[in-house]
Amino acid sequence: MKEKKVVFYHCYTPMHIGSGTTLGLIDLPIQREAHTDFPVMPSSAIKGVVRAEYGKSHSEEEAETLFGNQEGEGNVIFTDGKILLFPVKSLKGVFVWITSPLVLDRLQRDLGINLGFDIPSPTNKQAFVSSNIPVLNNKLILEEFTFEAKILEDLKKLKTLTNTEIDENKIVLLSDDIFKFFVKNYTEVNARIKIDQAKGTVAEGGLWYEELLPAETIFYGALVRRGQDQHLNTVTEFIKNKTFQFGADETLGRGFTKIVVED
Repeated sequence: MKEKKVVFYHCYTPMHIGSGTTLGLIDLPIQREAHTDFPVMPSSAIKGVVRAEYGKSHSEEEAETLFGNQEGEGNVIFTDGKILLFPVKSLKGVFVWITSPLVLDRLQRDLGINLGFDIPSPTNKQAFVSSNIPVLNNKLILEEFTFEAKILEDLKKLKTLTNTEIDENKIVLLSDDIFKFFVKNYTEVNARIKIDQAKGTVAEGGLWYEELLPAETIFYGALVRRGQDQHLNTVTEFIKNKTFQFGADETLGRGFTKIVVED
């Protein structure tokens, strides 16, 4: 058995894994990498959810063997979930999944894989698209921005690699700077309010803004064997093709995410 299993996370509903409060316009932002500003699923959040679900159907001793306790570490290592594909509204085709050369280079390095094609470097005005479906008159229009579209069918390999429910015809490679701009500025921001039950109005200090990662976002990560082969196998079989809830606002339907494990 491999010492490492590649894992993909497909967000079915908007997700909020928070970083605490902030002095900015958004009161409750999502967690991001400090050096890239890319959204991230911290390994602590992933491991915590999987451990809690595993404990519902297995003994505490079994759970501690796999996930550890306050006295010692477990036998399976969880890595952070790094962003791979981010959904953006498109004038044609409803929406597309965007990625960038930096993201794909990190994917190959982190997971020890080869995508099987040379990754081009688009300018800030170019977009490489996996098919003509979202292209209109040789242009790709995302939100209010227009890009010169070039077809790169090799991007369809990301569908095969992730084995997720994405459309292979709507994958787009943008420059690193443009990708960063979209993942920073085109998340969802919802206004939340707390009602004063006696008055029927918004309670004092009861208005806040919460950032959400949009549904259809795809992350990748890995599970690494630390103990015996059977430990890694047990965890991968438990999570494979199952949907878990990550982050806050479970009762609002947030954070439901399918986990796909590479065979």
